Amino acid sequence: MTDCLFCGLIAKKANVLYEDERVFAMLAPEPAAIGHIVVLPKQHAPIFESVPDFVVSDLFRIANKASISIFEALGAQGTNLIVQSGESAGQRHNHAMVHVIPRFENDNLPIGWNPSQTTPDQLAKMESAIKEEAKSVGSFEKEKPKPIEQEKPKEVPREDLRIKQLRRRP
Repeated sequence: MTDCLFCGLIAKKANVLYEDERVFAMLAPEPAAIGHIVVLPKQHAPIFESVPDFVVSDLFRIANKASISIFEALGAQGTNLIVQSGESAGQRHNHAMVHVIPRFENDNLPIGWNPSQTTPDQLAKMESAIKEEAKSVGSFEKEKPKPIEQEKPKEVPREDLRIKQLRRRP
């Protein structure tokens, strides 16, 4: 996608920390903190929900490795892994990504929220609505078991006794 900032950075291999056929990890061009890494699908996806599940798995595997490297290289005391999906969630660019942000004691990085007050009735309604929409989550089509093919014993070729007899003759 030509008008996507991150697709352009992926194509230029800018600030690359990791790359494979599906995932690209780089230093964030607009970091929240020193060492902020973004892990992106190489194929353009405007929001996280449009990323295929197998790529999501790869993104979080690499984000985990990036988090470990931040602890080791920078001596971070923690990390935040953040996904912002949609403008209302704070997404600023039209490309899905996982942010891996180093955290240090008293860094005053404004990440967090104040819990909202919800009544038990509101919780029950939300729970019911979400459960209804999420019925298919986790239900994957199971692969049918393949029949196990037993290996047939190899037939040992019988040697022609006449030829064997000929070899014995002087």
